[in-house]
Amino acid sequence: MGRAGGAAGVCIVLAAFLGLLTCVAAPGCGKGAAPAAQDDTYVRLRKLYNLYRAYVEKNQKGPPNEEALREFGQKLSPQERADRSIGDELDDIFISPRDKEKFVVRYSLRLDPSKNQALAWEATGRNGMRCVMLTMGYPAEYDEKTLNESKK
Repeated sequence: MGRAGGAAGVCIVLAAFLGLLTCVAAPGCGKGAAPAAQDDTYVRLRKLYNLYRAYVEKNQKGPPNEEALREFGQKLSPQERADRSIGDELDDIFISPRDKEKFVVRYSLRLDPSKNQALAWEATGRNGMRCVMLTMGYPAEYDEKTLNESKK
Protein backbone atom coordinates (compact mmCIF):
# COMPACT_ATOMS: atom_id res chain seq x y z
CA MET A 1 0.00 0.00 0.00
CA GLY A 2 1.44 3.35 -1.02
CA ARG A 3 1.16 6.74 0.55
CA ALA A 4 -2.33 7.30 -0.87
CA GLY A 5 -3.53 4.04 0.68
CA GLY A 6 -2.05 4.97 4.06
CA ALA A 7 -3.70 8.38 3.96
CA ALA A 8 -7.02 6.79 3.04
CA GLY A 9 -6.70 4.39 5.97
CA VAL A 10 -6.05 7.25 8.36
CA CYS A 11 -9.09 9.09 6.98
CA ILE A 12 -11.27 6.01 7.47
CA VAL A 13 -10.10 5.56 11.07
CA LEU A 14 -10.61 9.27 11.77
CA ALA A 15 -14.10 9.20 10.23
CA ALA A 16 -15.02 6.13 12.29
CA PHE A 17 -13.76 7.81 15.46
CA LEU A 18 -15.70 11.01 14.74
CA GLY A 19 -18.82 8.97 13.96
CA LEU A 20 -18.48 7.13 17.26
CA LEU A 21 -17.93 10.40 19.10
CA THR A 22 -21.06 11.86 17.48
CA CYS A 23 -23.12 8.83 18.48
CA VAL A 24 -21.93 9.04 22.06
CA ALA A 25 -22.44 12.81 22.28
CA ALA A 26 -25.81 13.09 20.52
CA PRO A 27 -28.05 11.77 23.29
CA GLY A 28 -25.88 13.61 25.81
CA CYS A 29 -28.56 15.95 27.07
CA GLY A 30 -28.08 16.08 30.78
CA LYS A 31 -24.52 14.90 31.23
CA GLY A 32 -24.85 15.51 34.96
CA ALA A 33 -28.34 14.03 35.14
CA ALA A 34 -29.32 10.54 36.14
CA PRO A 35 -29.33 8.29 33.05
CA ALA A 36 -33.11 7.82 33.12
CA ALA A 37 -33.70 11.60 33.20
CA GLN A 38 -31.32 12.31 30.32
CA ASP A 39 -32.76 9.49 28.22
CA ASP A 40 -36.32 10.62 28.91
CA THR A 41 -35.50 14.28 28.16
CA TYR A 42 -34.05 13.25 24.82
CA VAL A 43 -37.04 10.98 24.08
CA ARG A 44 -39.55 13.71 24.92
CA LEU A 45 -37.78 16.32 22.82
CA ARG A 46 -37.65 13.86 19.91
CA LYS A 47 -41.40 13.16 20.20
CA LEU A 48 -42.15 16.88 20.42
CA TYR A 49 -40.02 17.44 17.31
CA ASN A 50 -41.84 14.62 15.49
CA LEU A 51 -45.22 16.15 16.36
CA TYR A 52 -44.09 19.62 15.29
CA ARG A 53 -42.71 18.22 12.04
CA ALA A 54 -45.96 16.36 11.30
CA TYR A 55 -47.86 19.62 11.81
CA VAL A 56 -45.53 21.48 9.43
CA GLU A 57 -45.80 18.76 6.78
CA LYS A 58 -49.59 18.88 6.88
CA ASN A 59 -50.05 22.66 7.18
CA GLN A 60 -46.94 23.97 5.40
CA LYS A 61 -46.20 26.22 8.38
CA GLY A 62 -45.34 25.89 12.04
CA PRO A 63 -48.10 25.68 14.65
CA PRO A 64 -49.06 29.10 16.03
CA ASN A 65 -49.05 27.94 19.67
CA GLU A 66 -49.03 24.99 22.03
CA GLU A 67 -52.80 24.60 21.95
CA ALA A 68 -52.83 24.19 18.16
CA LEU A 69 -50.01 21.65 18.32
CA ARG A 70 -51.74 19.66 21.08
CA GLU A 71 -55.06 19.67 19.19
CA PHE A 72 -53.29 18.48 16.06
CA GLY A 73 -51.65 15.66 18.01
CA GLN A 74 -54.95 14.59 19.56
CA LYS A 75 -56.57 14.43 16.12
CA LEU A 76 -53.92 12.03 14.84
CA SER A 77 -54.95 8.41 15.04
CA PRO A 78 -53.06 6.12 17.41
CA GLN A 79 -51.50 4.49 14.34
CA GLU A 80 -50.36 7.86 12.94
CA ARG A 81 -48.80 8.76 16.30
CA ALA A 82 -47.07 5.38 16.42
CA ASP A 83 -45.84 5.65 12.81
CA ARG A 84 -44.31 9.06 13.58
CA SER A 85 -42.87 7.98 16.96
CA ILE A 86 -44.99 10.52 18.85
CA GLY A 87 -46.75 8.17 21.24
CA ASP A 88 -50.01 8.67 23.08
CA GLU A 89 -48.75 10.62 26.11
CA LEU A 90 -49.11 14.06 24.53
CA ASP A 91 -49.13 15.90 27.86
CA ASP A 92 -45.79 14.41 28.89
CA ILE A 93 -43.84 15.39 25.79
CA PHE A 94 -44.20 19.10 26.55
CA ILE A 95 -42.43 18.83 29.94
CA SER A 96 -38.76 18.20 30.70
CA PRO A 97 -38.20 15.48 33.30
CA ARG A 98 -34.93 17.17 34.33
CA ASP A 99 -36.21 20.62 35.33
CA LYS A 100 -39.92 19.69 35.56
CA GLU A 101 -40.87 22.70 33.42
CA LYS A 102 -42.49 23.00 30.02
CA PHE A 103 -40.09 23.01 27.12
CA VAL A 104 -39.74 26.40 25.45
CA VAL A 105 -40.92 25.94 21.87
CA ARG A 106 -40.52 28.33 18.96
CA TYR A 107 -43.98 28.32 17.49
CA SER A 108 -44.80 29.49 13.95
CA LEU A 109 -41.35 28.37 12.86
CA ARG A 110 -41.21 26.61 9.53
CA LEU A 111 -38.58 23.88 9.49
CA ASP A 112 -35.98 25.02 6.98
CA PRO A 113 -33.53 22.23 6.06
CA SER A 114 -30.86 24.81 5.18
CA LYS A 115 -30.81 26.16 8.76
CA ASN A 116 -30.18 24.30 11.98
CA GLN A 117 -31.85 26.39 14.63
CA ALA A 118 -33.08 25.69 18.14
CA LEU A 119 -36.70 24.56 17.96
CA ALA A 120 -37.36 23.52 21.58
CA TRP A 121 -35.30 23.56 24.77
CA GLU A 122 -35.47 23.22 28.51
CA ALA A 123 -36.63 26.33 30.35
CA THR A 124 -34.02 25.94 33.11
CA GLY A 125 -32.01 22.81 32.40
CA ARG A 126 -29.31 21.71 34.82
CA ASN A 127 -25.91 23.11 35.81
CA GLY A 128 -26.16 25.96 33.29
CA MET A 129 -26.81 23.58 30.41
CA ARG A 130 -30.05 22.96 28.55
CA CYS A 131 -31.20 20.13 26.35
CA VAL A 132 -32.09 21.56 22.95
CA MET A 133 -33.82 20.01 19.94
CA LEU A 134 -32.56 21.48 16.70
CA THR A 135 -34.73 22.01 13.61
CA MET A 136 -32.82 19.30 11.76
CA GLY A 137 -33.96 16.77 14.37
CA TYR A 138 -30.78 16.50 16.42
CA PRO A 139 -30.48 17.03 20.16
CA ALA A 140 -27.73 19.05 21.76
CA GLU A 141 -26.80 20.38 25.15
CA TYR A 142 -26.09 24.10 25.10
CA ASP A 143 -25.07 26.79 27.52
CA GLU A 144 -26.96 30.11 27.44
CA LYS A 145 -24.65 31.76 24.90
CA THR A 146 -24.78 28.86 22.44
CA LEU A 147 -28.55 28.55 22.84
CA ASN A 148 -29.00 32.24 22.05
CA GLU A 149 -26.80 31.90 18.95
CA SER A 150 -28.86 28.92 17.76
CA LYS A 151 -32.07 30.96 17.89
CA LYS A 152 -30.90 33.21 15.02
